Amino acid sequence: MVCRRSSGAVLILSVSFSLTVGLAQGLLLNRSFETGKDPGEAMVLPPGSKAIEEWTVIEGNVSYVGGKWKASEGMRSIGLLCGGGISQTFKTDPKEKYEVRFSMAGDPNALPAKKSVTVSFGADRRVFTFDTTGHSPGEMGWDSRSWLFTATGETTTVAFHSLKDECSTPAVDNVRVMPGDGAVQAQPIDGPTGRDAILAGNVH
Repeated sequence: MVCRRSSGAVLILSVSFSLTVGLAQGLLLNRSFETGKDPGEAMVLPPGSKAIEEWTVIEGNVSYVGGKWKASEGMRSIGLLCGGGISQTFKTDPKEKYEVRFSMAGDPNALPAKKSVTVSFGADRRVFTFDTTGHSPGEMGWDSRSWLFTATGETTTVAFHSLKDECSTPAVDNVRVMPGDGAVQAQPIDGPTGRDAILAGNVH
């Protein structure tokens, strides 16, 4: 009887864990950009393009990268060109907390070496940085970034932009949005970023 109860408890825990993981990963679709038109080495997409399934290109061009450099997850990733961005809208519960996590790197052949990407949720935004010094297309050095936010409506749009006056081509991949309040807030846009943010405990 004890063994049966233990097995049942394990089964319940396993099912609960699977449902939690499914919910966490299900908030965003095509989170590592694997479905969409084959970009080959890389393909430039203009504003309004929906060539990357579930995502929309906004404000400027982006590079849909295949073989140009090694992705963080899967075979594809995004390079954000000169103010270009991507966005996706998903369902949220107002006043509930959510965490966005993503992998960040940058085109190692583009200057400056310090890349900046702006992540926005409605009117809220945060800037994250990455330094490509010492990295290469085969060794991108992908690193995790995260941000905890509170939803204000029944839908929320997450967007990633590069800075228009920089054209440094930051890269993003493996974007996840998860319900929960266990993360540490990222610094505001006018606060520390990059290494300072890492030391402050904002990267998970």
